[in-house]
Amino acid sequence: MLSNIGKIDRLIRTAASFLIAFGSIYWGVLWAILGLVILLTAIISWCPIYALLQLSSTKYQEEIPPDTSGEHEPHRGPRRLLK
Repeated sequence: MLSNIGKIDRLIRTAASFLIAFGSIYWGVLWAILGLVILLTAIISWCPIYALLQLSSTKYQEEIPPDTSGEHEPHRGPRRLLK
């Protein structure tokens, strides 16, 4: 699973989640759950909505392609033995 939430986005989500969670005292339990979900996405740096929409707020994102050859290193021709 790749990270799709950047540092600034994490800070904004963390602040918003605390405001929503503390505001849930007046608004109800569903707002507390929403605040916890937003906080969880900030902690794990991954948002399922961003993943569905193929969005990312990270600066750099590297994806490692799966190894389909069965080898761990690329084949570069015949190997020579040292004598």
